[in-house]
Amino acid sequence: MNDALMYFLKVNVAIALFYLFFRLAFYNDTFWKTRRFYLIFSILLSVVYPFISFTGWLEKQEPMQTIVLDYVQLQEVALTPQPTSILTVENILLAVYALVSAVLLVKMLVQLISILRWKWKGDKQLLQGIEIISVKENITPFSFFNMIFINPTLHNEHDTKQILTHELTHARQMHSVDVMVSELTTIVCWINPAAWLLKREIRHNLEFLADSKVVESGFDSKDYQYHLLELSYQTPEIKLGNKFNVAPLKKRITMMNQQKTNKAGILKYSLIVPLALALILSSNAQSIVNSTKKALSAAKSVVVNNKKETQKPVTVITPNEQPVKQELTAAIQNTNPTTQQSDDKKIYTVVESMPQFPGGEKALLKYISQHVQYPADAHKNGVQGSVVVRFTVNESGKVENAVIVRGLYPSIDAEGLKVVSSLPDFIPGEQNGKKVAVYYSLPLQFAIDGGIPSIAGTLNGAAFKSSVVTSQTIKYDGEAPLFVVDGKEVTESDFKAIKPENIQSINTLKKEEAIKVYGDKGKNSVVLITMKK
Repeated sequence: MNDALMYFLKVNVAIALFYLFFRLAFYNDTFWKTRRFYLIFSILLSVVYPFISFTGWLEKQEPMQTIVLDYVQLQEVALTPQPTSILTVENILLAVYALVSAVLLVKMLVQLISILRWKWKGDKQLLQGIEIISVKENITPFSFFNMIFINPTLHNEHDTKQILTHELTHARQMHSVDVMVSELTTIVCWINPAAWLLKREIRHNLEFLADSKVVESGFDSKDYQYHLLELSYQTPEIKLGNKFNVAPLKKRITMMNQQKTNKAGILKYSLIVPLALALILSSNAQSIVNSTKKALSAAKSVVVNNKKETQKPVTVITPNEQPVKQELTAAIQNTNPTTQQSDDKKIYTVVESMPQFPGGEKALLKYISQHVQYPADAHKNGVQGSVVVRFTVNESGKVENAVIVRGLYPSIDAEGLKVVSSLPDFIPGEQNGKKVAVYYSLPLQFAIDGGIPSIAGTLNGAAFKSSVVTSQTIKYDGEAPLFVVDGKEVTESDFKAIKPENIQSINTLKKEEAIKVYGDKGKNSVVLITMKK
């Protein structure tokens, strides 16, 4: 699944879980300041928790290993290339989703422009460091960050004091930050009902805080509640502001008259910790599954026809389940799959300083390409595919314990083991300043293209390919191909006399292309050899 889509799903699932938890545990209490923290924290944590990782510790836990290994065995093992098109259902749905988000964003920007326009037109004065803006329009009083908008001609002195006390609370406590966060959340996650419900709860809780401050300031609660009812007929024009008469008034009045929740009840907010840890754990588990699936791919054989123009499906042949599970467990635990080892004999998969071949990876790949051979019987029988060899570079740098993780054909398996076992000593790997043993896995792909066998592989992410051309392996329909060395045609016996270390590159021309260039002499394909200067 696309990483961006997976991230989006994780965020929306977290928002839904946090809202459900809020409704179950905190909905009717009076810890409004704590609730404000919970509501905003739930959104922020939903956004960042997919990036929190402790997979290093998690991978070592045995229950997680069992879950992961069972999960990866259920994955699909056959892949077929599909035609690509811009007008796919996925792209259409993505465009529709983006269009709705864009409409909501434009709507929010229009609201911001309206607020700025009123600020420029209104009369301004400062009250306790807050900017009071008097407007002539018939609006409901509201605040936005450190600005309060009011039409003083619509309210008597007593009501104005209540309104200013209410809106000053919004301004001083920066409630507009909460409003903007919730607004942006619904723009991005508009398809998620929990995002809209969470936004509503944020707005209501801010009003509970402001109402509580008015009552604490000495205003009669009944008089204040009647004042709210008197303004309930007015329709708020600006959705982004913290308005004086935000609905539902019934809920606000109920909260003002409700008995305060026992202080011990605030302890239940600590339950957010295990909920957050559960979300982070699930996110890390998915990361481990992804990395384990990559490890599994190293223990699978891919049999493909190298002729790119055929566009045949790629079939993945899965090895027996038990050896694969042993190999994957070793990769996760950094231990040998067949023998339990003590800490001082641990064999690592990844270390701080990986083992190095003398001369670097180029020298290593050159060595492998010069010493690996395509077995004649496998070529004669048309056997092609991948063999995976795993070996250990021990604390002294010696290559040992080479084993076939996934075999293909007896002679090909033997060739893979022979080449790996003949590797010279490495510079050993180090972990915490100590030389340690490290696992290596070497997939070798044996392929036949136009009658010319080749061997390709990867080691530590670096790739090599070697065309194997010998008098025993190169035949095309029973006839030898035409050999061309540095542009000159040579006989097969001349070719045999060439030392492999003097060859810079080998390319082949298939029958049709060879005939176009060399005529009938190219009917059995052409081998082009470029010598080192």
